[in-house]
Amino acid sequence: MSTFNIRQLEDSARDVDPDLRYMALEDFAKHLNNPKVQARNVSSFIPLLITLLNDSATEVQNQAVKSFAPLVRHIDDQEVLSVVNMLYDAVLKSSNTSKFSTSVPNLALRSIFNNSGSRFGKALARNVIDSLFPRLFATDTPVTIDSIEIIIDLIKALGGILSANELSGMILSLVRFAYSESGIISKRAIVAVDYALDHVHLVTQEQTVRQLQFFDKVVNDIHLTYTATNKGVTAKNTQFTLLQVVLAKANKAKRDVFSEVSALIIFSEINTSLKLDSLARSLNVEDLDVDVLVLENLVREDALITLSSLINCIAYETFLHAYAHPVVEIVKAFISYDPLRYDNSDDDIEDDESEIDFSDDEESIEVETAEDNDGLASKLRLQTIVLIKQMTQAYPGILGIIYGENLVEPLIVAIGDKNDAVSNEAIFTTITVLKATHAAATVRSRPNSDISMMTESGNSGTPSSQMTTRLPPLLEDYVFNCLLTTKNIARVSTSNALIESMVRVLAVFLSPSFLENLSNKFEEFKLTLKTNPDLIKLYKVILKTYTIEDIPPKLLRFIFDDLVGSLTDSKTYYSFISDILTVCNEFYPKVAGNQEYVALVNNTLFTPIAEKINVKQYSSDVRQHSLNSLTELIVNLDVSENNLSHAIDIYKESMNYEVTVNFTIENLITICQRRPQVFDNRDLCNLVVAKLNSYLSSSDSSLYVNSLILLDAIFVNTLFKGERGDLQTLTQNVFHLLLETNDPNLINRAICILGHALNYIPADGEFFKKLINQVINIKWIDEDDVELLSLEYLINQVTKKSSLSGQELYDIGLQNLVLRNFLSAKVLAIITLDCDLKDRVSTAEAELASFSDKTVSSSSFDKIVFDIQYLGCIGEAVALTGVTFDDFFSLMISDNNDILCLAAARAVGLCIKRDVETYLPVLLKYYHSSSQNSEQKGSLVLVAIKQLMKGNMSHEKQNLLSHIWHSLFDVISSKGGSLTHKDVSELKLAGEVLAKICEFTKLDEYQNKLFDVLESGALENSQIEHAIYTVVVITKQLINDSESQDLNVQLVEEILRYLSKPNLELKQAIVSTLLTGIHNKSLLIPDFLNNNILPGIYEELDAKEEFKKVIPMGPYKYVVDEGLEVRKLCYELINAIINIDNERLMDKEGGVNQTKMFEVLLVKGLNDTENSIVIMAIQNLLQIVSNDENVLHAIANQQEMISALTKVINKKLRSKASTQEAESQEESLRMVIKLLKVINNVLIHSNSTSGEWSSYFHELKNKHHLFFISTSPSHLASLPQRLWAFVVALFITAIERIWLVLDLGLYFVMNGILMALLFADALLDFSDRAVRNYELAKKVFKLSMYNSIN
Repeated sequence: MSTFNIRQLEDSARDVDPDLRYMALEDFAKHLNNPKVQARNVSSFIPLLITLLNDSATEVQNQAVKSFAPLVRHIDDQEVLSVVNMLYDAVLKSSNTSKFSTSVPNLALRSIFNNSGSRFGKALARNVIDSLFPRLFATDTPVTIDSIEIIIDLIKALGGILSANELSGMILSLVRFAYSESGIISKRAIVAVDYALDHVHLVTQEQTVRQLQFFDKVVNDIHLTYTATNKGVTAKNTQFTLLQVVLAKANKAKRDVFSEVSALIIFSEINTSLKLDSLARSLNVEDLDVDVLVLENLVREDALITLSSLINCIAYETFLHAYAHPVVEIVKAFISYDPLRYDNSDDDIEDDESEIDFSDDEESIEVETAEDNDGLASKLRLQTIVLIKQMTQAYPGILGIIYGENLVEPLIVAIGDKNDAVSNEAIFTTITVLKATHAAATVRSRPNSDISMMTESGNSGTPSSQMTTRLPPLLEDYVFNCLLTTKNIARVSTSNALIESMVRVLAVFLSPSFLENLSNKFEEFKLTLKTNPDLIKLYKVILKTYTIEDIPPKLLRFIFDDLVGSLTDSKTYYSFISDILTVCNEFYPKVAGNQEYVALVNNTLFTPIAEKINVKQYSSDVRQHSLNSLTELIVNLDVSENNLSHAIDIYKESMNYEVTVNFTIENLITICQRRPQVFDNRDLCNLVVAKLNSYLSSSDSSLYVNSLILLDAIFVNTLFKGERGDLQTLTQNVFHLLLETNDPNLINRAICILGHALNYIPADGEFFKKLINQVINIKWIDEDDVELLSLEYLINQVTKKSSLSGQELYDIGLQNLVLRNFLSAKVLAIITLDCDLKDRVSTAEAELASFSDKTVSSSSFDKIVFDIQYLGCIGEAVALTGVTFDDFFSLMISDNNDILCLAAARAVGLCIKRDVETYLPVLLKYYHSSSQNSEQKGSLVLVAIKQLMKGNMSHEKQNLLSHIWHSLFDVISSKGGSLTHKDVSELKLAGEVLAKICEFTKLDEYQNKLFDVLESGALENSQIEHAIYTVVVITKQLINDSESQDLNVQLVEEILRYLSKPNLELKQAIVSTLLTGIHNKSLLIPDFLNNNILPGIYEELDAKEEFKKVIPMGPYKYVVDEGLEVRKLCYELINAIINIDNERLMDKEGGVNQTKMFEVLLVKGLNDTENSIVIMAIQNLLQIVSNDENVLHAIANQQEMISALTKVINKKLRSKASTQEAESQEESLRMVIKLLKVINNVLIHSNSTSGEWSSYFHELKNKHHLFFISTSPSHLASLPQRLWAFVVALFITAIERIWLVLDLGLYFVMNGILMALLFADALLDFSDRAVRNYELAKKVFKLSMYNSIN
């Protein structure tokens, strides 16, 4: 640590030269901001610094202001408090009555709060508040711009330290300031209220009831204070502005923190201010005072804005019963409100008859005045339309009222409003209503739901039916006769948005001439992609919605020519090329079979697409989109021979580029599956197989997965016959891949490849042994629910293509397989059936018949388990002669070993497939009785039924499925008590069986029954947690089928209601189901991701006290957090949401609010007591910043972020922490420092770093220097690199320290020399004076002697 000479800086700061004073202050601030400089005795500089605030030089004043924020970080709390008080005293002395400017001391004081907020701990913050607030809010103290600005910054920095009563009292004082003052002070007082309300959740400890009471008091204070004023227009404006601030904060809380009493107070004020009664009276325009009208409408505008804000804070049921009718009346009154309306035609006539000529400028002014000076009526119409949009978005169920009260037609009429802002808002609101109506029509209607109540009166009166019958003609009229006209063609982008919605929602209800008229408008106004890029969205919607027969030939050719023209234009942006190619992909299937367009595509479109694929000047995104478009062209259209040959060359070349190789393989998969004739090209086939063979050893998982898929497609769909050497290498690579992976999907695909290869390379004994020892025995250890189709195919191939006999294969299997495993029995059963080894079946029957649990030895136990499962697999295909169902069933329910009973249960399920009607009732009856008698064999029955369900049930046996369904649910629903961990295994088995039933039927019947279970579970005092858990398991199984689209995703929304239940098993199952849904059904879930899933998950991120258990261990007590696993699952779910492909999950309006997610993770994740949770939270935060750096700029309170990060860094280990806890603590510290560095880099690159953040970051960097080095991304690759980085860092640090020492030493040496010179100079001066004095004394002596002699 180096120091600096404070005394020398003081001398320079007092110099008469303003430049020296400025440089001294600059050096002072520089030293204070340097974390490697030790600042001592800086408090002596404070009086001088305050004096310099009044310096005559402005630059010196500014530098003095900048010095206070870093200064307070180097002095103690008492000195900080003293500085604050001295600055405030200086503010009072320099304060003036100006309403617009602030004093220099004011800027200095506020810089402390704004840039050094982290310096104020609780004690210091409390002292500052206690010192300044009484002086700021004293009744005899005038309110100035200085005081109000200080209050704002105090609230922002230290407001969290206030109590609820203090905060409420301060808000009341600010409300009084807002009413009593005017101009900028009144407005800034309202801003202060806004900042103060940010701290409500802290001072009320996030308790909903306390927040409700707090907001009630604030609303009441605003109302009562207004009542005590003169109630003028300004006061009314202030009242509504304050209420809007309160409503915005209440809505942001996302809780029921707004009472009906407050809502009624606000609505009453709104209703009074709107003066609806005066609108009913006819107005005489000639006698109307426009100025009075403007003032009235100004208040009305504020009232309507407040009403829009109020809607978001009222529950739907409350709004429907208390506010719907009056709000509808308000909308009707103002949607077409225009008291100064005049007839344009009359004005034109008057202008023609006038004999007075006006200049062009005067005419333009008159026209502008006629349009804009309408007494603010256009603003009221605008806010009324916004009100309709707010109602539609807040309450989807309100659509019935909107249509029933005929509000939609006036809304569409407003599209033709003379005011462009009103017209545009009418367009966007109409789009919102159309989308909401369409969405409501597709939602599953259930009893007692909002949607069903809205529509249960009959289809003829539903919003959807009214939309399709009443709106299309009116919309078409306004589109073609109002929007797409010369006057409004400049707003074509907005018009396009409306036309897109009309096509999406009303396509079949629009007139037959709609597209023809649209085409004519395109040609009339020369609307193309070059002039209006937004047309690309409209083209895409038209091509997706209509068949080629419905699209007029003229329009289709116009679209095609426009696409080709834009694609060949060298000036087209790269990002826009991708959009054009996406529309081209929609175009190809439309024109398939149309020879004219096939020829056009071959001649004009193929080349522009092909030439972009392997040109490096284009971005990877453009190249990939071009490759995908080329593939879609090839699979949908007949490509000419030359173009096909060119395309094959392109695919060959693109496999050599890292940017396109993976995407090329994906496209080749598409071609091989949909147009395999392309692979008749032998060179392409051999090249692709050779490339894929090398990719199987790649470290990129997606690359070798796609390679396996393409290889499988080539073997299945083409006549490929490869070289023997290549196939042998392929087999070796696949076996190596099987050793490395545990992914079931990957294993199944690899096994299929091995089966295909046997068509060309026969299997021998070594191949079979390798398959057994490296795959079957390792990958599936006693599992019976794996996908067996690929394994069965491979074993069938082995028996057919092997040079060994069936007996030899069976013996090899018997010697090498783990006999206890179910798959071992399955493999040998396949060999037995394929090779007709009846003697092996007879032997197994005989061994099982002689079995006795008293005589069997441990060495032969595995063989008995094998025999049971083996005979079960055989009995699935052929009838057994020596063993019956009763034999297996008696073994299953016996008191034998659990493993043997499990094997018997599997055999039962397999052997009854041949006579289900006879034996299934026996199983279900036993399951019911075992449940009533509390026996533990019930789960074995489910194992048997699960085996039975593996084969597709024929249509004639659907009644058996119903029997299984009702029997299982009867037993599950009868289970009493709470759900516990011991119930989970049985309920999972039941859920898997019932999910199979849902998959078999492919109907909504059984899924609707699941809704019934969930709705009955929602009833008060309902105790069916076991049934609810089973429904969750069923939902997860249905979601897990990634290829099936039969799931009604509303099931996911329904099970979310049970996430708040205080049962860990249920919580874990629900979150796990959501996690599966994000991965497998991400296209279906975004509809309720923001409004349902994430709010529920955020609530589960807190460590709940009811799940913490205290375990005494000797003299100590340990707290075990049983809810930890649920929280971990929640963070995994959030991570999956963040990482999921944006095009899959976010291709809908209202994507994930990542700013909200970031703030929640900061507050809850970093404050968690478990280091593992902190690490997961930081990983998610890093991913969010990586996806969108703008999140950091959108954070509402940066101080909260600093506080959360500081809490993690300052976290202390307990006194007797284990090694694992210490390592976890260190890892969390490394992660938070990594996050700090990422945040700092983003803020630096965007030039948005604050002084507070900079000082905070540098302080931590100095304190945790080694951690900052070790978390550097460039030094994390390997241990040698990290060691090298450490050595380099130490070397650099040593050089810095040496340089600082030398610098300091040189400084002292120079000072010493200077002092010596000064001493010598003083000595010479002294000697000179001494000599002069001696000569003078000598003269005086001589003179005195002379006088004495005389």
